[in-house]
Amino acid sequence: MTSVDDIKNIIVSIQNRREQWRLSTRQKNLLTWKNYISGPIADNHQPPVPGDVWVFGLDINGLSCYLKFQDRPSGVVIWISLHEAEYPLYFPYR
Repeated sequence: MTSVDDIKNIIVSIQNRREQWRLSTRQKNLLTWKNYISGPIADNHQPPVPGDVWVFGLDINGLSCYLKFQDRPSGVVIWISLHEAEYPLYFPYR
């Protein structure tokens, strides 16, 4: 079994290399307008963080997943949530 220290180290290593992250172009991983759920939504932090929040849904290996990110004016994209959907997702363009 992988040690907790090894797990912590890979998390730090991945976070430190975020400038090098790339999205896979595999067809099953592509996000399209049909995956749209809602947005743009204003940030709800106090004080608000500038940037629109968007929500999408994606089927990953038969699992319904919820994706939420913020598109900041600086060009940075912040992934807020990526997890199994906790409720049925409504896709207005499907």
